[in-house]
Amino acid sequence: MRILINFPTNIGDTILALPVLDRLKANYPESEIVAIGSYRTKDFLSKNIFLDKVIVYDKHWGSFLKLKFCLSLKKKFDIVVDLKNSFLPILIGYKKRTPFFRFFSKDMHAKDRYLKIIKNIAPIDEKIKSDFIINNDKEDNFFPSIFIACSSRSKGKTYPKNLLKEVIDNLKKIAPVAILGESADQQYYSDILLDDDIINFVGKTSLVKVFYLLKNYAKLLICVDSSILQLASYIDIPIIALFGPTDERRYGPWSTKYVVLKNEELLCRPCGEGKCNLDYKCMHIQPLAVIEAAKKILNYNENGRA
Repeated sequence: MRILINFPTNIGDTILALPVLDRLKANYPESEIVAIGSYRTKDFLSKNIFLDKVIVYDKHWGSFLKLKFCLSLKKKFDIVVDLKNSFLPILIGYKKRTPFFRFFSKDMHAKDRYLKIIKNIAPIDEKIKSDFIINNDKEDNFFPSIFIACSSRSKGKTYPKNLLKEVIDNLKKIAPVAILGESADQQYYSDILLDDDIINFVGKTSLVKVFYLLKNYAKLLICVDSSILQLASYIDIPIIALFGPTDERRYGPWSTKYVVLKNEELLCRPCGEGKCNLDYKCMHIQPLAVIEAAKKILNYNENGRA
């Protein structure tokens, strides 16, 4: 049996859809699974052990290239799982496909929405989880650490740097602190990375390497709404998530153990807006609240009590 999964275009939604891949593998363990990804997600998906092949689709292609792409897939798959809800299943043919009409409750988490789409195709809820192949550059001399990922391409999701510095100055006395981020985040973390006690992974890791680091070395992740938050949720490590304009009910952490912190003084959140007349005060979450939540989680992990 051959299964085709049309993954979302961006990396955060693709990570949220990984439980779909796991459920399909559990229901059809001997199947060949092919993914359609974007140029943003190809490298990440190609390292997943449950995927046999990853092919790239670019929404910016012209009509001829899009038609050629669809014809290359025609009648080659038994099951078509379309997480974008496009016309792809109709164009390439199928025996089974995900439904076109989809109804979700307003507050349903994005991960659960994806799983609901395949409920009839993959009814068995067996708990298996994929993994990723990494290169041999493992961190053999690295120690369990508190990981930080509090920057974002969106100003509205970014935790204020001066507040983060206060959090880090306190927590580095408890455990090693490691910073995760893209190259574009160097300026945001610049002052923090001057501290010799801080472990710097900013701009130095692929998302697959971040997966490896979190899975093997994370005592705790402190983060904002980002792809790293979803990746940590998938791995199931302890998380403190700092939320502002986005809705934690739909995009919050889904680990076994997590805390969502938000500015309770503002009634306008979650607004979901990209612009703010209040200078994103919803992200002004008191450092003391973050520090206390971190100490509570770390105490639970090390001593078996909350």
